[in-house]
Amino acid sequence: MTVCQVHVAASALVRSWWLNGALCTALIKAAVNEIQHWQQRNAAARKSHVKRKRRKLRKMGIYLKDLIRCKWP
Repeated sequence: MTVCQVHVAASALVRSWWLNGALCTALIKAAVNEIQHWQQRNAAARKSHVKRKRRKLRKMGIYLKDLIRCKWP
């Protein structure tokens, strides 16, 4: 989760303390939907970034599968 998503969750939780059952549930569900939306968008952006970066590297003749990995101590 990002810091913004934690803020949305905490804010919804704190605001729900002063609401009755139905409004509390609706507020929490709205926060969950918002967080899920942004997680899906972040995942799509991450996938797009990786594809774009690999394409750029391949055009330069760099293939990640051919690189030698560092050995950690």
